[in-house]
Amino acid sequence: MIIKKNLLQWLMVQYSELLSSVGDLTFIRSSSCFTVILKHTETERYRDYIMKRNTITKRRRMESAVKGELVEIERFKNCSRTFIVKNKEEIIDYYVFFSYVPEMLISRLTQSSQQSTIKFNLHVDSMYEQLLTNEVQDMSFKTTNVLACKSSNFNSLLNKMFNKLLSEEEQFISKKSGWSLKSIDCIQLRINTVNPLKGGKTYLDLPSHIKKKKAVINIKNNDNECFNKYDNRLNKSRFNKKYFGMLEKKSGFNFKCIDFPTPITQLKKFEKINNVSINIYSLDDNNVIYPLRITNIEKKKIILIFFYLVIIIQLIIVILTTSRGLLEAKELKIRCFTSFGNKPCKSKLWGETGLIRHKEMCIKNKLGRPIMFEKGDDDFIYFKNYKNTQRIPIVIYADFECILNPKQPDKFFQNGNKKKKKTHITHLHKLMSYGFYVKVDYNIISKKLIKKFEIPRKVVIYRGKNAAKKFMNSMIIIGNKINDIYKTNLPINELTLKEEKNFQKAKVCEKCLLTFKDNNLLKVRDHCHITGNYRRCICVKCNFQLTNPSFVPIFFHNLAYDSHFIIRELGCNDKDIHVIPNSSEKYISFSKAIAPKFNIKIVDTYRFMAEKLSKLAKNLSEDKSRFRETIKIFSIEVLDLVTRKGVFPYEYVDSWSKLNGSFLPSKLKFYSTLTDENITDDDYIHAKNVWNVFNIKTLGEYSDHYLKTDVAILADVFENFRDLCLSTLELDPAYYMTAPGFAYDCMLKYTKIELERLKCPNMLLFIENSIRGGITQSTKRYAKANIPNIEGLNYNSNEPITWLTYLDCVNLYGKSMLTELPFKDFEWVDDLNIDVTKIADDSEVGYILEVDVDYPKNLHKTHNDFPFLPLNECPPNSKVKKLLTTLLPKKNYIVHYKNLKQAISHGLKLVKIHRAIRFSQKKWMASYIELCTKMRTEAKNEFEKEFWKLLINSVFGKCMENVRTRISIKLISSEKKANKLMAKTNFKDRTIYSRNLMAIHQHKETIKFDKAIYVGSAILDVSKTFMYDFHYNVMKKKYGRKISSLYSDTDSLVYSIQTKNFFDDLKNDLLPYFDTSNYPKDHYCFSEIHKSQPGFFKDELKSIILKEFISLRPKLYAYKTIDDTVEKKAKGVKKYVIKNHMKFIDYIEILNAFINHRPVEKKQSHRNMNFIQSNKHVVHSKTMNKLVLSANDDKRYIMNDGINTLAYGHYKLTK
Repeated sequence: MIIKKNLLQWLMVQYSELLSSVGDLTFIRSSSCFTVILKHTETERYRDYIMKRNTITKRRRMESAVKGELVEIERFKNCSRTFIVKNKEEIIDYYVFFSYVPEMLISRLTQSSQQSTIKFNLHVDSMYEQLLTNEVQDMSFKTTNVLACKSSNFNSLLNKMFNKLLSEEEQFISKKSGWSLKSIDCIQLRINTVNPLKGGKTYLDLPSHIKKKKAVINIKNNDNECFNKYDNRLNKSRFNKKYFGMLEKKSGFNFKCIDFPTPITQLKKFEKINNVSINIYSLDDNNVIYPLRITNIEKKKIILIFFYLVIIIQLIIVILTTSRGLLEAKELKIRCFTSFGNKPCKSKLWGETGLIRHKEMCIKNKLGRPIMFEKGDDDFIYFKNYKNTQRIPIVIYADFECILNPKQPDKFFQNGNKKKKKTHITHLHKLMSYGFYVKVDYNIISKKLIKKFEIPRKVVIYRGKNAAKKFMNSMIIIGNKINDIYKTNLPINELTLKEEKNFQKAKVCEKCLLTFKDNNLLKVRDHCHITGNYRRCICVKCNFQLTNPSFVPIFFHNLAYDSHFIIRELGCNDKDIHVIPNSSEKYISFSKAIAPKFNIKIVDTYRFMAEKLSKLAKNLSEDKSRFRETIKIFSIEVLDLVTRKGVFPYEYVDSWSKLNGSFLPSKLKFYSTLTDENITDDDYIHAKNVWNVFNIKTLGEYSDHYLKTDVAILADVFENFRDLCLSTLELDPAYYMTAPGFAYDCMLKYTKIELERLKCPNMLLFIENSIRGGITQSTKRYAKANIPNIEGLNYNSNEPITWLTYLDCVNLYGKSMLTELPFKDFEWVDDLNIDVTKIADDSEVGYILEVDVDYPKNLHKTHNDFPFLPLNECPPNSKVKKLLTTLLPKKNYIVHYKNLKQAISHGLKLVKIHRAIRFSQKKWMASYIELCTKMRTEAKNEFEKEFWKLLINSVFGKCMENVRTRISIKLISSEKKANKLMAKTNFKDRTIYSRNLMAIHQHKETIKFDKAIYVGSAILDVSKTFMYDFHYNVMKKKYGRKISSLYSDTDSLVYSIQTKNFFDDLKNDLLPYFDTSNYPKDHYCFSEIHKSQPGFFKDELKSIILKEFISLRPKLYAYKTIDDTVEKKAKGVKKYVIKNHMKFIDYIEILNAFINHRPVEKKQSHRNMNFIQSNKHVVHSKTMNKLVLSANDDKRYIMNDGINTLAYGHYKLTK
């Protein structure tokens, strides 16, 4: 974005006039969100004011470059190009390097901007060295995109970008202590073309609803000099040139601090020097205002710029000149569009105090116009996807196999090199084959129809060059044939007498179960348009939904890997691509349009069944009759060989020639560096049997068979999953993309609940700030059991008898979901004289309150292990927020009434209630949880047990969905669409994958809040009450000072208990709180009374005595049992590294090094870890030297002994 000098000057003058004209208006504003309230004096009436604002890898880049020359390394069609300049002289100084590249960059920018407006940015690749460890690391710094044209001062713009890069590098050095610049490798120039406005005119009329406000001035011109025409004055402007000059002089703004044209990045400097705040807004495609740039500096003067940008653009700026808003309301809402009134209201968010509280919550969120409610939305969330109750008749299952081309070790990663690089590429993954199977429901689609359209009925295998391209072409061809099948529209067949009689007698819709008479619903005869057969009697509304699918799902297992090979081929034509991204490299799902209103949709079955295919096949193999598709593909005689997941020597096959081998490689060749293990003897015998029974001649044929088997097993696993879903809950998961989305709909359908949508932004922020995750903390970092007469323990008679126990709460969140949960009637409470201690847990009315709570010193010793009311805040000397349990007073703490009530009952003092939300609550989810629990208990095999467990756990995930974290990425294969998106004001960056495919990264324009997050908030808070209740009212009550907490993790507690025999205590006193069904049946504490019941506690070690426990920090612990079994945990570390390369003694040594204040390298431990990673959807195997052990923990204060800890706020820490 560029702002011309005369226009910006004129803006400041207009603003000065505005300030002088508003008289006694009082401005109340927020530095965080710049929500503004305008208040008149008491003698004047309130007036309405509103302001709606709205790789490829580095190595490949270097290989493409020529030293000292500007070389193009990638492009997308004719609209986006990337150039690179390699560091010719190997300069190790940014200032010097930047001094010799501008000439080449300016030449290219000038040439590119001759015919079109452009957006460009810079990207620098460098390498840094850790002076203490000699570790080297690649780093890159980049600038934001700047809009420019042929008249732009590129020298000035580049200088500003260089300063920005230097600033980023300075921040990196300040944060990464001990790192120094080792080399500057190259600088990239990324140029994106923005087409000029068609027709030659640069004047763009404003939307009528903006024009009617008469609150903006739009410069009218017929050439490209809109910024130079201020002296010609605007239509109907009351300023003449003389008056304008006088005001300009009066304003006193300093324009010498910025360049002209002015990039948006320089506004911060202008704000600082002129003591003003500047906010910028724009319009989306629906003419809805959203924030483009919001200042973080709170000043008395606020300048509002409305930036109007139309699709294929030149630049038009309009300036807000008066306090009239773009929509009529009571107040200005500059950052988040939250509504504030000038009078006291129930929300307590009014006036300056309310604004302060609002900004404290709002500043935590990224920009984006919040959409609470849109026209046509229902007031309630309820099940409405009745189309998903009918089975999708045709789906496709697919899988890929790759050749792993080895890469030479990096010189900085080789053994013996003192300067070690952290990450190294070991293999490049190249697709060698694909297999797919079209699964058809012949109860709906006849075999005759399938034959007519030549849909393959067997597994299709292709091995050879361009496999990804050929796969995509096959899917498009088959997808179009399926679309033609779905277009079949036969009239309804004549009903039998029985069918007609049942139809006439029907009183309720067989889908939504609504009564026809009571709801004025018309009943209709639903029929299959492909066969013409009558299906059921339903209402008109449901009948409109029950159409043939508009897509064909293609299922992969672990799409996170396979997707990369497909994505690079999505640019095969200009048709639309839709992605649901987790990140720029990982997509939940994606689809490609292949015909009008028909897509192929790629879905990951792993997001429904998060297990390896081998385990899923094993769970299914308990009943061979479940392998229906495999029997169709293979003969029943070889069923035992093909219903078991095979093995393949992936790393042995590093070239096409290896596939021509006429023998099965030796067992050693099946070794995998990704898991650091070889296959078992049994696996190898199985592979040899497959080779012999199927008369395989080459390794290529073996890979084809292996792929064919995988596709067949995947088809059977997911078809059984679909069958179970449809037979029990009458929903087909093939319509969904993830288990949480599917389970959430199952819950809504089964419970028939209607959840009220929140319409108040303040209420949404209030509830968002009440959400806190599970408590994870290391309380006492080391403990050892001391029990007499136990083999394997060295009993010390001079020390008290001590037992260690690791307890886990069964289905903690499921227990919360069985309780009263909010569902409707949300309102702010006016009378805050609320006594939460008198509100029953099962009350029909519940509360979420904002309170001040004091933590008396006399409780500190008793509560130190597990303080009440955890909160998200930064530990001392940290900038990262964590969930901490502290003994500090709580100010403006937002909490569920049950948690507050529990805390007060244990001695905490309620000081003040600031605000409160009241709602209706009941046990509306209990029936669904009870069903899943009952079905899981009665399940006859592991497959069904895991299914019902999934349906409970996944519901919670959907209740907690945070729409703010969603990112906006669009895959583009059309140059026209790319130009349109890059021209928009919310364009952020782009990533070129190929000449025909590019990703556009955007800032979010709007955020629609359509989730019942209050349910997730309540589940989280209530779940904590069960953990606190167990700790204080069961374990503490039983053992008093003789029990201490060692470690806790959401639903787990590890204790050290001074008692003669824990099992005797369990049998005599604690059994009512425990599920001991996992104990040996001959154990005297064994009981199945509470088997798998939510809320009861299990012994994680199944009665085996815990010998030793050590926790270095949360999620990093290990323990040993009396039979010397060792269990180790390390978050973020691969399982094989933990299993094969980390020992219990390693944890001990790191803790001892911490206690004895040894050098840094002794207090940390690294291991090489192998993994798969993609860069611009090019897949590599990599090795990383990763930090795996460290005793640094800032969630609690560590005492001098290095083992015991205190919660922050403890009175001992003030001494």
